[in-house]
Amino acid sequence: MILYSGHEEEDAHHTEGVAFMLSHEAQNALISWEAAGPRIIYASFKTKKENIKLNIIQCYAPTNDKDEQTKEDFYNKLQTLCDKLKEKDMTILMGDLNAKIGSDNSGYEEVMGRQGLGKMNENGEMLADFCAFNNMIIGGSMFPHRRIHKATWVSPDHRTENQIDHICIGRKFRRSMHDVRVQRGADAASDHHLVLARMKMKLKKREVKKSTRTQYNVDFLKDRLTTETFRLTVRNKYEALQDLLDEGNMDIDTQWQQIKKMWTSTCSEVLGKKKYQQKDWISADTLNKVQVRKEKKGAINNSRTRAAKATAQEEYTEANRAVKNSVKTDKANFIEDLAKEAEDASAQGNMKQLYEITRKLAGKYKRTDRPIKDKNGNVLTSDEDQLKRWREHFEELLSRPPPQNPPDITPAEEVLQINCERPSKAEIEKAIHHMKRGKASGPDKIPAEAIKADIETSTEILHDLLGKIWEQEEIPTEWKEGYLVKLPKKGDMQDCNNYRGIMLLSVPGKVLNRVILDILKTGVDAKLRDHQAGFRKDRSCIDQIATLRIIVEQSMEWDSSLYINCVDYEKAFDSLDRDTLWKLLQHYGIPNKLISLIRNSYEDMTCRVIHAGQLTDSFMGKTGVRQGCLLSPFLFLLAIDWIMKKTTKYRRNGIQWTPWSQLEDLDFADDLALLSHSHQQMQEKTEQLNTVSTQLGLNINRSKTRIMKANTKNNNPITMKGEPLEETDSFTYLGSTINKHGGTAEDVKARIQKARVAFIMLRTIWRAKQIKTNTKLRIFNSNVKAVLLYGSETWRSTQKTLKRIQTFINKCLRRILHLKWTDKISNTTLWKITKQLPIETEIKKRKWRWIGHTLRKPPNTITRQAITWNPPGKRRRGRPRNTWQRDTEKETKEMGYTRREMEKMATDRKRWRSLVDGLCSQRANRHK
Repeated sequence: MILYSGHEEEDAHHTEGVAFMLSHEAQNALISWEAAGPRIIYASFKTKKENIKLNIIQCYAPTNDKDEQTKEDFYNKLQTLCDKLKEKDMTILMGDLNAKIGSDNSGYEEVMGRQGLGKMNENGEMLADFCAFNNMIIGGSMFPHRRIHKATWVSPDHRTENQIDHICIGRKFRRSMHDVRVQRGADAASDHHLVLARMKMKLKKREVKKSTRTQYNVDFLKDRLTTETFRLTVRNKYEALQDLLDEGNMDIDTQWQQIKKMWTSTCSEVLGKKKYQQKDWISADTLNKVQVRKEKKGAINNSRTRAAKATAQEEYTEANRAVKNSVKTDKANFIEDLAKEAEDASAQGNMKQLYEITRKLAGKYKRTDRPIKDKNGNVLTSDEDQLKRWREHFEELLSRPPPQNPPDITPAEEVLQINCERPSKAEIEKAIHHMKRGKASGPDKIPAEAIKADIETSTEILHDLLGKIWEQEEIPTEWKEGYLVKLPKKGDMQDCNNYRGIMLLSVPGKVLNRVILDILKTGVDAKLRDHQAGFRKDRSCIDQIATLRIIVEQSMEWDSSLYINCVDYEKAFDSLDRDTLWKLLQHYGIPNKLISLIRNSYEDMTCRVIHAGQLTDSFMGKTGVRQGCLLSPFLFLLAIDWIMKKTTKYRRNGIQWTPWSQLEDLDFADDLALLSHSHQQMQEKTEQLNTVSTQLGLNINRSKTRIMKANTKNNNPITMKGEPLEETDSFTYLGSTINKHGGTAEDVKARIQKARVAFIMLRTIWRAKQIKTNTKLRIFNSNVKAVLLYGSETWRSTQKTLKRIQTFINKCLRRILHLKWTDKISNTTLWKITKQLPIETEIKKRKWRWIGHTLRKPPNTITRQAITWNPPGKRRRGRPRNTWQRDTEKETKEMGYTRREMEKMATDRKRWRSLVDGLCSQRANRHK
């Protein structure tokens, strides 16, 4: 049997057309088929797997030289067809796609392998985007074969071969595809070879292990009555405990165990233990309705008469309807809450949290309980062997040998004037308010929600305990224990080195750390170098990115030589030597009381790794700072600050920044960018940094450290311990791509790719009918657009880059609104419907908002000085390139102001906000 779809017109040319040729077995399994024009045909078949159909789409895509509209029309029709298919069914897309996908799968790792042929063309990119959005993979790119078994088309002169015919399958059924290759022997009098896929329809089941760790239903505290019951129970138990505490004969560990028992028993009684098959977003009200429905079902089964059974059935139907409506409401509220979190993260520029929220919205999580390899590369399959390997890995990581040549660090002559009296109730209450909800509890099983349920009582409980800890300078033993959660990075997921650990610690212990941190931050911050922007108030990644980009652009314009060393440390947080760290605390003038408290929290610290819901045996953590502890970033900044002061002291190896000073480096935590004008200066600085770093236990990762040179003819490599460091024309710094020529086109391309990945990850959100369009647009703005425009404050805008960004946004918005090519909605109308500004306006708004923030800083800060910085040198002949500074000067003149007037205006926040809004309004009007 042949199923055919072609031109409908009788006098149409004999072009295009697609078809199926069915065997007898396929005929018997055929359910339905649909002709979707001369380029697409679809058929559905039964499979031996119950309730799962096989959907096959055969298509013929326009060639690569066709106009953009023709290609868009084809993929829009294809997308419309795919939207009708159910995700639980197996879907195969195949045919002549006229798409070269190539062997480079950068940015499309989840769509294709590296076994493709040639180099990706425009059609190949459109196919890859389509597969990514529909969660499919390109089969021919996954299986290694000889070139003759990859090429699907041969030119008429038999000289050119390309791989343009493909078979794609849904990712869920990836294991059902065993091979894809060309069968050259099939004779069909065509310039195309037959492409064959070897399939197995049977699906593989995967067992999901349940975690053995105790968690409580903290979401029940969203219910007002449950919260009130919880508060009352805690107060009653604390009043009973108060009599024992008043006797004053308890040591700290005993007192803590009594307090812990009070909280955990209340959680168990009022909230109950969490069932892991339950969704996080299901409310207590819904679970109550489920219980009511269960009782109604029992009433049906126990009915003895038809009338009673009919009545019970009606009640059950009503209860079931109530459950469904309640679940829909919960899901909508959950999405709304995540959208609000994403908006907050976007406003704060917290890209890490934004990425986590995107994964949560997409329901996409990387498995961390997969089989791993031992040191010899052998795969470990049993849980027992895997637990031993994880313990071995982290014990070695956190128990590194001390530095061979520790530094001689002298204490400060004067101690900082910091209040070291026992914490007040106001300080403890403030610390509790700062605790974040929704975070996993530590070994004591006490969630933050339990402490925040009644902040007044919790403050009263912790005030006495923390006061005793403060006076005796002793930390409860359980607060020194941590559970390590493995977080995957890039690379082979069977290699333990491609994971990093985050430690789950006691929440009451975090309250103490917050109190200490709040005391230290103000006093110590003034002692830190201005070069460091990590974990400090009123400083951001954008400040450092903008400064570095301006340095590169101005160096190119003034023909000034520039060397940049982007330094990467190996396991920095886990390697810091603690004995040296305690000396550093004294060196910065921190009082002994606070040093003793911090030091005691690290003494005899123990760790256990969580794997497959189980815990490894306990082991000691002897080096590094605890990732997950509130104090760790602060402690690490002291180490980096001392290293850079020691590296640059008595030396002038930086770039000329002002007539009387040099800029040696730009830092954000351990992301360092060393700056120099000459090869000798950079060589000396690199060697000195390496020497000083090793004294504190930190090792520079030679394989990831990059050197970038500009305006220099010196080809000699920068070396470290005699080994040359890799040179590059561009590198990624704090998430932005820095190019030696100072351009932003490469960064824009990278941001579009990252935003595309985020948009595709959220495809279930865009397709969901129960989610409001306004909510979808809020998620798009915070989770996709924020990723797209990260660092845009530092871009020098061109019409070409603006057009690329605007095209991507328009395409996303049309998919969110499910607009088809036949709807004929203009871009202006689209922006009005979705309440979007033209991208040029959006970028200007972000840029000038950041400029205002920068101009309000003191005149001697590095970021403010960068806005007007020029290096020593001479401009090259010819028309100067466009730069960020030149763009800014031009826009300032267009607004009718001078630079000094702008600086004065920035001090008035309200006036500056009006200025930015007015500028954006004028530019928005130009697009209408």
